[in-house]
Amino acid sequence: EQVNEGTVIFTAHGVSPLVKRRAREHGLNCIDATCPDVTVTHDLVHELAANGYYILYIGKKGHPEPEGVLGEVPGHISLIENEADVDALSLTQAQEEKLAISTQTTLSQWDTRRVITRQEAVAAQARGADLTIVVGDPRSNNTNRLVQVSEELAGVPAVRIEDLSQLNPAWLEGKKRVAVTAGASTPSQLTREVIRYIEQYQPAAQQ
Repeated sequence: EQVNEGTVIFTAHGVSPLVKRRAREHGLNCIDATCPDVTVTHDLVHELAANGYYILYIGKKGHPEPEGVLGEVPGHISLIENEADVDALSLTQAQEEKLAISTQTTLSQWDTRRVITRQEAVAAQARGADLTIVVGDPRSNNTNRLVQVSEELAGVPAVRIEDLSQLNPAWLEGKKRVAVTAGASTPSQLTREVIRYIEQYQPAAQQ
């Protein structure tokens, strides 16, 4: 918007189609220096969106690369920087059923590991258990997704509770192993209270 004549060079991090269009409208000579790896990401999100996927893009807020990628398919993508962003998502059932994940090209595996592997860890923990208890807010997409992961990926029944007061002791009857996990924004104290209760639980017949 501040350049009205001459030449503009688009950053290697890429820019959105809107920026390119405005540059052309101003009659500027445009040089696209977008990194080939970033261009691959742009093409990928277009393909995913065209095939009905909703995209979770892991990146840094305020960085030019995510801004460019999000501008490629607005309405079909959300920027995720941390687990709290996952928890804050509000997706439709159709979006949840077709999710894809992409990442900022300059991120290391350490930047993305916690977000990507959280649900995989829940599935691994649940396998071999008789029941999974998920502690978290019922309005949390992340919390509800963990219930789904246990049931659909691990094949283990799961229940969601907000805190210990909602735990029904009858659920524990006859269970040899109970897995406990929590939504990304669930206070750790609430989860610890549930774990302590289960560790100290004694079946009614033994009391």
